[in-house]
Amino acid sequence: MSPLSTNKIQENPIDHAEMAWIAPGTFTMGSSEADVATIMAQHPEWRADWFTHEQPQRVLTLPGYWLYRYPVTVAQFQACCDATEWHMPTAPEWGWLPDHPMVKVSWQDVNHYATWAQATIPTEAEWEKAARGTDGRGWPWGDTWQPELCHHATSGTGTEANGARPGNVSPYGVYDMAGNVWEWCQASALGDYARTPSRASQRRPPTASGHVLRGGSWQCAYAAYLRCAYRCFECDLQRGRDSYRRPTVGFRCVVVPEDV
Repeated sequence: MSPLSTNKIQENPIDHAEMAWIAPGTFTMGSSEADVATIMAQHPEWRADWFTHEQPQRVLTLPGYWLYRYPVTVAQFQACCDATEWHMPTAPEWGWLPDHPMVKVSWQDVNHYATWAQATIPTEAEWEKAARGTDGRGWPWGDTWQPELCHHATSGTGTEANGARPGNVSPYGVYDMAGNVWEWCQASALGDYARTPSRASQRRPPTASGHVLRGGSWQCAYAAYLRCAYRCFECDLQRGRDSYRRPTVGFRCVVVPEDV
């Protein structure tokens, strides 16, 4: 399915990031028992416990919001550092490439950037709705795994430039939500997933278990990790902690209208 024809695009005037309008309404979050059974039938080599934290599945209603169409780039993060006297992390092995997603950012780094950009970090619900649309698809482009559409472990080492794979686009016209870099989300890892989340509940300080990362990265070997519903924290409890920095982890921002 192509991006929604009525989708609106605008620019954040501070960091010049393109933002897609995610219209208010309902969507399906998480995975049902039937979803897991179907996935396991197609991929018996995967483990059923990978999906435990995607349940229970439920239908949520969200107000409208603007989500960055791409992860924050190295150039954008450098501009923030220059403007605010913040420090760039140590560069990854391939160096800092301006049009690639920013990586090796901690929770403090991404929140500093978001504050400067007059934005915030998306909740899990905001991230997942933008990635899968309203039809509950498995990956941003649909329900069939198509490895050529995203950057993961079989396609090379290190990040790719934002938008390098045009087919990696969600129904809302948001790019690169599968592969390339994991993305920080607001909700705490072991927080209120089983309950209907509110914006307030997802934006309180994190628990000791840290935050969830979404979307998978260039290092992921399993397509399961690149699914829209997958929540990354169970395989490595350090992965979502506030001080966590890796060359596989980046972020994007969300701007919520003041009247929401």
